[in-house]
Amino acid sequence: MGKVLAFLFIALTSAHAALDTRSVVSPNGQLEFRLFVAEPEPGDLYRIGYQVFDHGKRLMDTAFLGIDIFAQEPLLGENAGLIASSAGVDDRHRYNWLVARYMQNGTLGRLLNVEVRAYDDGIAFRYVIPPSTPMMPIEIADEATEFQNVEGVTITEVRQGGYPPMRLEPLNASEVVTRLTQKPFRADPPLTGPWRVIVVGKDAGILSDLKGR
Repeated sequence: MGKVLAFLFIALTSAHAALDTRSVVSPNGQLEFRLFVAEPEPGDLYRIGYQVFDHGKRLMDTAFLGIDIFAQEPLLGENAGLIASSAGVDDRHRYNWLVARYMQNGTLGRLLNVEVRAYDDGIAFRYVIPPSTPMMPIEIADEATEFQNVEGVTITEVRQGGYPPMRLEPLNASEVVTRLTQKPFRADPPLTGPWRVIVVGKDAGILSDLKGR
């Protein structure tokens, strides 16, 4: 019994007391992307976060998502609650997908969707910002998407439309964060951002499939 309780404690603390967890697994069952809401540190605002698993082992530990909206606080992605989710399979393009929809408390209903695709050779996710009164139009000051800096994994993007290119900046010894090379960026909602891509291994078929879609 003691071992079971210890395991549960470790699982909860390592996930930062994750809430509303949703997951999507690659077609071959080897890669898994877990999306949830958690505190980055005790007492912080809850924020949308994620983990990536490979063959059941944690490949990327908890990292957090977010967009800095000009002259608005907090980050879009902080103080967010899950309001709906859906998932499915695309057999033709060989990926499984997840869409999670969030509303931000205390901001007159700012909305953010996270779309995820799990391929056998990587994970892709992107932001979709639906229309909401506080963001008409949307003015992005910067982006704050975090990645664990894992050896053997490529972090890249597949861009679409006029959204600015990203650069990766060290956040600490083990993490990097996206920053936009051109800012602020102004757009009318709905806004679909570029794919943020985690390529696992040398086969980058995921990149070819994402281009133009």
